[in-house]
Amino acid sequence: MKDKQTEKILKNVKQKIAISNFEKEERLDMKNTRKSVFKIGIAACCVIVSMTGIVFAKDIGNFVKNLFGKNTSDGVDIAVNEGYVANVNTEYQKAEGIEISVESLIMDDFNFAMNFDVILSEGYHIDEFERVELSDLIITDETEKIVFNTRNPMTEIEGGYMGSYSMLSTKKSDNEFTISLSATANTEAFPKSKHLTVKFTKLTTSQYVNEQRQDTVYEGDWSFEVDVPAEFYNRESVIYKVKSCNAEGIDINQVTAVVSNTAFKLSIPEISTDKIDYTLLKEDTVGSIYKRIAIQKEYVETEDGKQFEIAARSDGDGGYTVPEEGDKIINYHQTFNLTKYDATDEITVHMFTNKGEEITIVLEKM
Repeated sequence: MKDKQTEKILKNVKQKIAISNFEKEERLDMKNTRKSVFKIGIAACCVIVSMTGIVFAKDIGNFVKNLFGKNTSDGVDIAVNEGYVANVNTEYQKAEGIEISVESLIMDDFNFAMNFDVILSEGYHIDEFERVELSDLIITDETEKIVFNTRNPMTEIEGGYMGSYSMLSTKKSDNEFTISLSATANTEAFPKSKHLTVKFTKLTTSQYVNEQRQDTVYEGDWSFEVDVPAEFYNRESVIYKVKSCNAEGIDINQVTAVVSNTAFKLSIPEISTDKIDYTLLKEDTVGSIYKRIAIQKEYVETEDGKQFEIAARSDGDGGYTVPEEGDKIINYHQTFNLTKYDATDEITVHMFTNKGEEITIVLEKM
């Protein structure tokens, strides 16, 4: 299939974000942050980093679970296990006792992730940096296209990244931790970039006092130049079309399905069905919301019987809308952990409604 046609199909795999990224981060903070004491911010400094290049990791040895932090998907883990990851070689740069380098990178149509290694000098306590964000990070490619940027609700960047993302830290030792950036759910496929420029000037730590967020900002001026491995920008996605469907209320010609190195994306503009218990949807009860939503469970099955669950992550890219009237599900979209490494010529999507009835969609490679 020609590249333009592929891009057109990929562009149709739109992701609606029901909760803004800012709200998601606040929710994650409230859930995950332990109470810590933060020091006052350090004075501004200036550090410029010139990267020597990156080495594509064909043999990474034993599989490292969650290389890009706790919030990546199993699909990304599968890709990493298959060697689809780049180790980044850069010197550590020190600013006021805080040394930072870039460790690793992964990039395909649906996922972008990057690890930053941080080493603290004596005088800092690791707990002070438990919740950390590179709060003004911007990544552009050789065409000056914005591949990714963090967002401030008050200052959106025109043409900037519009998907969801998370930035979580993982302790490595008493003075070292990793900041893992994971980005997904963009409204279009990530570009096939050959070079990335990574810049940020602020490292922000946060804590909550009486449910009020308090930030401490450490300022610097970091710039990284990254040559992207050919396997990243020469990547190809696999397009699927519907072979059969047991639900009459789905227009099979409107279904888009794409498998990449790290994920399987499915999009259905509208599902007309009488298999939804609308009484449950309208009940205002204390019970689990999962007993009331229209679709309770989805998974993908390959021809060899393997099953792949949805990529459940807090910055995830699945959802749909159920109108107040009428038996419809609108703008259904979901991401599964199936990758090109396990994809077969034919795959089956299983969806179960809150009436306990099953919708099955059989897809085949185009």
